[in-house]
Amino acid sequence: MKKLLKILLPPFIAFTVFFIAVRYSPFYFNLRPDEMGDGDLESFMSYYRYLLPPCFVTAILTQVLIFIPIWNRMIDKSVRAKVLTFLAICLVSLILSAGIAYAMWDNFSRIHLEKLCLFMTAVQIAYWVMNIGVMYFIDRRQVQPEETETQTS
Repeated sequence: MKKLLKILLPPFIAFTVFFIAVRYSPFYFNLRPDEMGDGDLESFMSYYRYLLPPCFVTAILTQVLIFIPIWNRMIDKSVRAKVLTFLAICLVSLILSAGIAYAMWDNFSRIHLEKLCLFMTAVQIAYWVMNIGVMYFIDRRQVQPEETETQTS
């Protein structure tokens, strides 16, 4: 059961937070599928609104194939190793975001490309922070009542 929670719960919570942010924005009812490539916040929200199921499936596959094996290897490592791993995730997110931002870029200006890249990176980092937080919550070690009694005596 815990393994299934590790697979489904982190993406579900992160996608629910993103869904609430998109759904309760003032732009929600004006979003159209043909606005997806404009390279602004509304186009990203439109993309998320209309492509939520395939994005969620991709998140679950990423969770199973990439994140859970890394998490299981890092759970007993030092704090320094965990921070370095998180920074590596941030770097990978930046590189992937640069590719996505370049694909969305309309050759208007380099500043627009940089803003797109930073925005996409921020979305991915927010996702991974939520994912790590939920995984930590699932895997945290609970202190048993007998252990606390023996420690106090």
